[in-house]
Amino acid sequence: MTEKTPVAPRWGLVDAFAGGVLFLLLSSVAQLIARTPEVALQPGLSYAINQVLGGWLPFVVVVLVASYLRGRRSLSADFGLRFRLLDIAIGVLCGILLRFVALGLAELVRLVAGAPATPFTGGVGSDPVWFVLTAVVAASLITPVVEELYFRGLLLRSIRNAVLGQHDDGAVAARLEVPEGRRRLASVVAVAGSALLFMLFHLDGVPESPAAVSRLITLFVFGLVLGSLALLTRRLGPSILTHVVFNLSVAVLDIAAGASGPALG
Repeated sequence: MTEKTPVAPRWGLVDAFAGGVLFLLLSSVAQLIARTPEVALQPGLSYAINQVLGGWLPFVVVVLVASYLRGRRSLSADFGLRFRLLDIAIGVLCGILLRFVALGLAELVRLVAGAPATPFTGGVGSDPVWFVLTAVVAASLITPVVEELYFRGLLLRSIRNAVLGQHDDGAVAARLEVPEGRRRLASVVAVAGSALLFMLFHLDGVPESPAAVSRLITLFVFGLVLGSLALLTRRLGPSILTHVVFNLSVAVLDIAAGASGPALG
């Protein structure tokens, strides 16, 4: 019995581009809705609209449509949404290291800019439930999955396939006679390109402070590491868990600051 060759999916840069357009469109709509008097007076509702409509929805829709209509109808087969036990160790180690890198970059940019040091102002706030919903559930659990599916799943693979001149998820390419130099170039362009777009998608106006500049640099470095993890392991487990730990570390610092606040006062 001959082995059946898997059908190559048809998703690619067009789908990734559609995700970007949909993101910009729904983000604008979400901001308009959030500015209406009825919504602006309700911070919780405003946050939910911006986060769900302007953040998660466009990426989720594009990834699901690309997989269902133009792929294998499997997020694992199309975009590598798989986990292994080893991914936990990778995620914890890389997430913590990247948080220290982020802190170091922030301090380096501050020193180069000659800006004064500012104390860390964290804390849980007056509503612990809201803190858990936003800082833990939304920012540290849901957002990493959504963003990794799009940026390191659909986008990174689409860029790599475009450079290789193929429409597949890379599994077939490994068995074809593609020059090693071209494969390396495709990997470098895919990682760098997805990292750059990841940074730009988080751009909120022109950076006018050292903190804003260091945030953009951190996002780019962050994207490079996550893209490399996704490419080397051929699955999203390591990048998702690294993203989770990195984001969750902010919540941990906030909790620590809140706990130490009274003692310092």
